[in-house]
Amino acid sequence: MRGASWLAVMLAMTPLAPACGGGNVSSADGGESDGGSSSGMGGIDGGRGGSASTGSASKDGAAQPDSGTCATDALRTNLPALFNGNSVDMYDCPILALAAEYHEPDAMIFKAIIYVESRFQFDAVGCTSNSGCCPQSGWTGEECACLGAMQTGPQCGSASTLGLLPDGHPDLETNPAASDWANSCFNPQVNIELGIAGIAGNRAQVIKQFPGCTVDQYTMMAIGNFNDYGSTKGCTSYNTAYDNSVLDAYKQYSAAAGWSAHAY
Repeated sequence: MRGASWLAVMLAMTPLAPACGGGNVSSADGGESDGGSSSGMGGIDGGRGGSASTGSASKDGAAQPDSGTCATDALRTNLPALFNGNSVDMYDCPILALAAEYHEPDAMIFKAIIYVESRFQFDAVGCTSNSGCCPQSGWTGEECACLGAMQTGPQCGSASTLGLLPDGHPDLETNPAASDWANSCFNPQVNIELGIAGIAGNRAQVIKQFPGCTVDQYTMMAIGNFNDYGSTKGCTSYNTAYDNSVLDAYKQYSAAAGWSAHAY
């Protein structure tokens, strides 16, 4: 699954289920936030949208999984931990690798999306009232929910097996020590790939729908559709409420990391 792989092509043809954006999100241990917790992203109020949980342990008592290290971390901010104890730099390596893999022009935007969606909580669960094709596939509300760091999950009827068990249902394992953790929707490596691949697919769709926009406009259009699919109506008509919440985090993280920020 590299570059313009079959997964990216498949996701380009199948819209990603919208992420939660402004909804309440709970951790797997039952903690829930209404978006009122802080210290935010290390200086900006953390009470936006999809604040995830009150702790960094899963329901099985396992700590946040280690996402590894990379030789060069251009996304590193060294900002203080969030209210839930999570470092905003914890997923930098998979974000960098997967943004490059799916030819996304701005890796930092995904770090900001993860802040908005889950406050970097790997076992966050939200919007369990999603429906779509789930009843026809026999999936439960949680299987169809917004899951993990990027509040996304596998698609009903998808040809991809990413995030799925052998029986075709989503892998909802939250214990990094479990045997089926490797392909769990909550494994940050899997979850972030689902999210970035989906946004890359959204980009391919809006490029076809609305030719002539700039690269940065296509980024805003694609991530707006990630939150609310179909909200993009043109080069300058998209989900600005969601995009602006992402850009608040993006600007602070870019400044802290010395990242060359795009002028969205």
